[in-house]
Amino acid sequence: MMTIVIGRLSQAFLLLLVMSVIAFAGIHSVGNPVFNIVNIETATPDDIRNATIALGLDQPFWWQYFLFMKNVLSGNFGTSYIYHLPAFSLVMSKLPATFELAVIAMLIAAPCGTLIGLVAGRHQGGLFDRVVLRASVFALSIPSFWLSMMLILLGAILLGWFPASGRGTTAVWFGMEWSALTSDGWRRLTLPALALALPNIALIARLARAGAIEVEGQDFIRFCRAKGLSPQRILFRHTLPNISIPIVTIIGMQFGGMLAFAVVVETIFAWPGVGKLLIDSIQLLDRPVVMATLTFVSVVFVGLNALVDLFYAVLDPRVRLST
Repeated sequence: MMTIVIGRLSQAFLLLLVMSVIAFAGIHSVGNPVFNIVNIETATPDDIRNATIALGLDQPFWWQYFLFMKNVLSGNFGTSYIYHLPAFSLVMSKLPATFELAVIAMLIAAPCGTLIGLVAGRHQGGLFDRVVLRASVFALSIPSFWLSMMLILLGAILLGWFPASGRGTTAVWFGMEWSALTSDGWRRLTLPALALALPNIALIARLARAGAIEVEGQDFIRFCRAKGLSPQRILFRHTLPNISIPIVTIIGMQFGGMLAFAVVVETIFAWPGVGKLLIDSIQLLDRPVVMATLTFVSVVFVGLNALVDLFYAVLDPRVRLST
């Protein structure tokens, strides 16, 4: 087990290091943030040069990256060029909104996708199974921005049931603001949560369906039927536990993806989370905030995937024996 832990942590560290180099090179190859800070109409060449030196942008790229990594190891991502706040603190202030949205979306996707997949696999080849297969392909194929706009069109414009943007009224709990604690917040959570949940429902449903079909054909399920157990008891007491490991794995990976890549949904619904902060910072060339955001989402995504791998090894002895 220790070998697995060391191997996964080593892979995670190397992946984070490579991602930091790519992100740092990418953001430093686009534009000049000095022009967003000084007044171009009144600034003199000396003002621009002084601002460049003050931001450390006159240094070679490799030296800027070295200083960035040195500061990161001490927990310092620098100060935002635009907001004039510590970059990492600014990212953390947006985290509750993203975390809340991802949790609500996964609470919708995990049970719905698992139940739909189990029922479809139990009735393989039937009408419900064919509908699930076609609907899941459609849900996994459509772009998230199109799905978000269709939900706004249907839920906010045509029906008028839900607001189209914003976080709404929030309540403070444990020193942080949460939309799920107010009725107005719940109405504003619904559409973005559905935009994140629907593709994941389709993915989990297909996985649960494939697992159910495989397990339903095994001898111990035939023995359960021979004993006279009800189909519901067989499905939830015997089939579900035997397909739970891959489902838990995909849920963990998708939850990490929601935290890291909810950029499009947050931008379209004006949800004030980490993803929207990233887009705004890229547009303003606020490099410290961009790097703090990318580093955070990278650590979250890679860390959750590593934890899922370790959890898989804990649940399945075959993984430990194969390493």
